Amino acid sequence: MNLLQPLELPDTVSGDSLKSRLYKNSDLLYSPLPMYGSPDFYDGRNAVYDKRMKDEIVEKMNIDRIPPVITLRFGIIVNHAMVRQYPTSVPGYHDTRSMLDRFQLTDLGIGNPVAVLHESLDGDYLFVECPLARGWIVAGDIAIANRNTIHRLVEDKNFLMATAHRVPVYGDLGFKNFARYIYFSATMPLISHDNNGYKVKMPCRESDGSLGVDTGYVKPDANVNIGYLSYTKRNVLNQIFKLLNTPYGWHGQDNKRDCAGTMRVLLRCFGIKVGKNPAFILSASENQFRMNPVLSTEEKMAEASKLEPVITIAGNSGHVVLFLGKARNGKLYYIHQVGWGYKDDNGIQRIVGRVTVNSAEHSFYSINGPKVFTTMRK
Repeated sequence: MNLLQPLELPDTVSGDSLKSRLYKNSDLLYSPLPMYGSPDFYDGRNAVYDKRMKDEIVEKMNIDRIPPVITLRFGIIVNHAMVRQYPTSVPGYHDTRSMLDRFQLTDLGIGNPVAVLHESLDGDYLFVECPLARGWIVAGDIAIANRNTIHRLVEDKNFLMATAHRVPVYGDLGFKNFARYIYFSATMPLISHDNNGYKVKMPCRESDGSLGVDTGYVKPDANVNIGYLSYTKRNVLNQIFKLLNTPYGWHGQDNKRDCAGTMRVLLRCFGIKVGKNPAFILSASENQFRMNPVLSTEEKMAEASKLEPVITIAGNSGHVVLFLGKARNGKLYYIHQVGWGYKDDNGIQRIVGRVTVNSAEHSFYSINGPKVFTTMRK
């Protein structure tokens, strides 16, 4: 499933291995790989990163203080967190026209476990291994505890799950004091529920960085479910269309989602856990159909029509969509999160940048786009 298992790591790991990884990342900071034609990074002011700015980031990485043998600490995410390539919240945009932050690796929902390998020079960031990536997370978003305590919280089978883009959790039974949001498919261990709402265990970070557990309260009419949803086509459709029109966010940037992030949280609603990239998602099941690239458009349409709708994810290494199948008008449709646009019949560029539905005949993302169709069965 291409997921990392931070709680399964040994008590100690090699410091040299981590140094090698961080030195490689620092090299990429000074000599970025071109992306969409851009060889530079730009900050939130649209100013190009100069050597001084890069030196400051590398200094914060604190590489020289990594010991030969690292004794791991373990933690749990207490706020919806951003996983970063570098210990900074300042963006590294790939050009001055796009809000695509190349420093963003992924986002991570409340309740995810992490193994802590290192901390930044100022202590504001921790370098972690988490289920989706290895990177830097704001220290305030992580609470530290022993491995067994984290494991009990993470593996609690009695949980409340968010089934909307985000669901507020409150610190009081009267729902007056907002505590935090849990985002689509994120979970919290459930204490109880009745006509007055839901009580959950809400992990929090104490002043010394250790784990505390508060009681959180969720409204009775909140868009939530106790446990995972039953894996039916109707439930899949209900869930994905709750995200229709939600804006695009590269790798979870700004608490939003990209194409893979949208498919990942959709599948997680049903207990199907997959990795962060399109290739990981498409390889998460053995039920794969590879479209023959030499087929005509009509032949590709005919082949796709034979596949299971609604529970089939299609795409390639750069993009994934949910294959909705054939509508009553005889056309095939996808629903997907997209960060780009298309030119209309008048040649005008139309930017979409959100979850949308389009026909497989449309040049926006046509039947010629997907190379692999993966049917997700439980």
